Amino acid sequence: MADLCCLGAQSFSFRNFDLEGALRCLRDLGLRNMEFCAVHFPPDATDPGFETVRETIARAAVSVPSFGVEGFGADVAANRQRFEFAKALGADILSADPAPEAFDNLEELCEEFQIKIAIHNHGPGARYDKVADTLKAVEGRHPFIGACVDTGHYLRSSEAPHEALEALGDRVHSVHLKDWVVGGDEKIVGEGDMDLAKVAAALKAIDFDGPIAFEYELSPDAPVEDMLQGLTNWRAVQ
Repeated sequence: MADLCCLGAQSFSFRNFDLEGALRCLRDLGLRNMEFCAVHFPPDATDPGFETVRETIARAAVSVPSFGVEGFGADVAANRQRFEFAKALGADILSADPAPEAFDNLEELCEEFQIKIAIHNHGPGARYDKVADTLKAVEGRHPFIGACVDTGHYLRSSEAPHEALEALGDRVHSVHLKDWVVGGDEKIVGEGDMDLAKVAAALKAIDFDGPIAFEYELSPDAPVEDMLQGLTNWRAVQ
């Protein structure tokens, strides 16, 4: 069955590879979408290497729907620079860990650039640990301020990913798909405690049409084989 929506990978999975190596890994997965992060190039459109980065990605025929995770704070100029970078890269979403003082400015930037902020939960001890933390942050805010649901980190926080998706509803802008054993370690997608079928059903129920980025933190020198198995497991529940 066809993929639920825009399926790709998070470039942190390929952090031990350079940019071209990361693109080869993506190709080996049979995917054409990548959420890049700063391990492969800085989030700065004025960086001298930025044009080469764009050319390399274009030559590989890869789309970049999102970038991050990026921090945002009270520095208005720094926040704007991230949005200018995203626009130049062609990304519609910035996965983010915004400080409370950033939100007023982020609302203005989201409206101006028509780029979404997706608050990333990062597990126990993080600013946005529980679903309730993200719900509180987005309440009453511009609809472009929403969530990047990291399924693995919700499991680390003892929350069911499908329930997080249901609770966040149309505030879900993107997904990092990874699997975990609650109270234990990361696993191949479909081999941990995440109920893949319920996650797929929850995404369909909220009419999700954003990017899903497979992320795998194990085997950083050779992640493709395990990620391919995860893709097979995911597609089996579509």
